[in-house]
Amino acid sequence: MSFTTVKYEVLNKVAIITLDRLEQHNAVNSVMSKELPKAWKTFKEDSSAVVAIITGSGEKAFCTGADLTDLPDMNDEPGKASLDSIKWTSLQNDVWKPVICAVNGMTCGGGLHFIADSDIIIASDNATFFDTHVKVGLVAGLEPVGLSRKMPLEAVLRMAMVGGGERMQAEKALALGMIGEITPHNLLMERAKEVADMIKVHSPSALARTKKAIWHSKEKGLKESLDYAWDMISEQNVHPDFEEGGKAFIERRQPKWEPIDF
Repeated sequence: MSFTTVKYEVLNKVAIITLDRLEQHNAVNSVMSKELPKAWKTFKEDSSAVVAIITGSGEKAFCTGADLTDLPDMNDEPGKASLDSIKWTSLQNDVWKPVICAVNGMTCGGGLHFIADSDIIIASDNATFFDTHVKVGLVAGLEPVGLSRKMPLEAVLRMAMVGGGERMQAEKALALGMIGEITPHNLLMERAKEVADMIKVHSPSALARTKKAIWHSKEKGLKESLDYAWDMISEQNVHPDFEEGGKAFIERRQPKWEPIDF
């Protein structure tokens, strides 16, 4: 499938999804807002892709949120905004394959959705993070709620309330747990692909169920989370990869994995 604001390609089992509005700092406009769910659906159904890397075009910005000159349509009918209209990220589209976010520069506002919802975050050394919602009279709601599951609450509140008055540098984001790694800008995609290569050799169904179990635990209590994790383990134990993994280990060969069965 071809897109006008997003690039989608698969190289050796790794899907690369690129936000591609370079002159607008990869801001999400009305077109991209509709294309992102389609791109994630393509990845979800693409049996040749085990893991995805999402990044932005250019060297200055990963994503600066919604394009104020061409706002995404959030209304199913006049006067009624729908949360379902904001489906920019993998989690928002129920994608359980692993997703790496390669942050190639400035990230603000709605761009923080991708930071909150991706599984592994690798940032270039020129990356900055800030939230300008309140500056333009908007509620900083969805992104901070997501980020508060990853990092200290005070840091999230501070970023949301200063409205872009200060920008968090990559080193601070790493210390607070917003991102997991910093790399020189010119090595960002190389490093993201290295991590993707370590992931793609594993059972796709085991990866997906592992991701589901972990993310589910952020929404529920310990007992329910452990019960759900056990359900994921039980489901995987009757999948062909369960037997194949053990055989391949004993026989000292590369396993032949089956596609995800859900």
